[in-house]
Amino acid sequence: MPSDSATIVFLLFPATKLLDVAGPLQVFADARPGYRVVLTSTTGGRIVTDTGVALETMPLAGAGPLDTLIVSGGDAARGAAADPALQAALAQAVPGLRRLGSVCVGAFVLAAGGWLDGRRAVTHWEYCDRLAEGWPGVTVEADAIFTEDRGVWTSAGVTAGIDMALAMVEADRGRAEALRLARDMVLYLKRPGGQRQFSQPLRQ
Repeated sequence: MPSDSATIVFLLFPATKLLDVAGPLQVFADARPGYRVVLTSTTGGRIVTDTGVALETMPLAGAGPLDTLIVSGGDAARGAAADPALQAALAQAVPGLRRLGSVCVGAFVLAAGGWLDGRRAVTHWEYCDRLAEGWPGVTVEADAIFTEDRGVWTSAGVTAGIDMALAMVEADRGRAEALRLARDMVLYLKRPGGQRQFSQPLRQ
């Protein structure tokens, strides 16, 4: 069980999807008791998201004692997965974590670092086949909204990061607090069905 001031760190990279950061971040920021939420990158400074909105970050190495680290997503995550500096920073941070996670295509960053080997995982439905083909040691659950396997969490596309964050809060603070957050944000506490129900009509 984390302390009331446990630090949740988001690891960002250029052109990350803004909602993949802002959605889960809002959940943690609104939780009671609150978390310490920090935006980081490999070197710190301004990270320009896919929307053109810039976010200020600090270097991951200087973020202090960490409880949970979440890798942001978006199409740029596939390129970020191959960035040696990002992988080195992640490798240095992971041993001290209680919990590791990713939003959307951020799962490729975790897979490239070996953090999903032998685990269940999910990513955006459009990229599930590519994740499975690139990393056969990962069991890809293509219809899941999010997964948790031995402390490593992954979520499906975009808003599914909010679902994952709510589940993390429920694990930390209890069901009543997660339900309060869901009501406040006008969300399901647990969405019915999987991500395929949303993707299939859009293919037609």
